[in-house]
Amino acid sequence: MKKIHGLLLAAMAAAGIAHSANAVTVNATYINKTGTEIRGVFGSYSNPTIYIDRRACGESSLSAFACGPYTISVGTAFLQGAESNYGNYAAKAILGHEWGHTIQFTRNIRQTAPYMELQADCAGGSFIRYAVDTLRYANFLTTAVNTARAYAGGDHGTPAQRDYYTRWGYTNGITKCLGSLPRV
Repeated sequence: MKKIHGLLLAAMAAAGIAHSANAVTVNATYINKTGTEIRGVFGSYSNPTIYIDRRACGESSLSAFACGPYTISVGTAFLQGAESNYGNYAAKAILGHEWGHTIQFTRNIRQTAPYMELQADCAGGSFIRYAVDTLRYANFLTTAVNTARAYAGGDHGTPAQRDYYTRWGYTNGITKCLGSLPRV
């Protein structure tokens, strides 16, 4: 998997998709601000703590992981890599996805793979719409889709599925994401 991911990053860089020269710096301030922003739209659904660089979920490496209704564990290096490789606000999209998982835990939502992940993509897409419309961020839906597609495979669904559900959440909102998702 690492080899495939490395090849994908190299191919994206060669294609001019990488944005490292303009990458936003991801640090605790950026992550905590993003958490406050996500709380603005998802706070009534779940209210987790974001643990930064602490392996709060017992994971073997720092990436982005939700392990219950109250815990999101993230690594700044992982999120910075996403920002550098896929564009500004990729980390916000990832955090929106992980927050989607905490909503699933809070509501005791259980679906077969890959639909747990795709529902979290949907939640992430709905956060992006909120960030664009309410917080006045530049639209970063394409960045989010590219990020989701890059981390596709296995339980996370295909690149096309991740693309579809992120966009579906952007268009339809969190309420629809938590309802009956279409099967694609």
